[in-house]
Amino acid sequence: MQEFHAILVDKSLNNLELLNNLTVLSEAPAGSWTLYKIIEKEDKLIETIKTIQSQMLDGPWYFHFYNSDGSKVIVVFKDNFFVTDNNPINWSEILAYGNQVGTPAEQLDFIPNRFQDEEF
Repeated sequence: MQEFHAILVDKSLNNLELLNNLTVLSEAPAGSWTLYKIIEKEDKLIETIKTIQSQMLDGPWYFHFYNSDGSKVIVVFKDNFFVTDNNPINWSEILAYGNQVGTPAEQLDFIPNRFQDEEF
């Protein structure tokens, strides 16, 4: 069973109590934000995605799950999610959706998207 990581931004969530029900691997400050790296098993991904979506604020926020080699990347917005990989050629639909909900283009890079690219 594959494991997936994701980075959640504290400011994107209605309630940080959500983190008590997730497996948080680490946290790091990023300016006025705090980033939380979480891990989930593949068979629990959809359930976890829906749980997090229910606690996301409206607006341009997103997060993404990725597996160890980046062959599977799941980009999650409050009202939608997309399954892709780490190849930007395959991101046009996601980029269009992100633009539609107001996510700044420079933030739609889906990095890290492999475990080896993580910085914390």
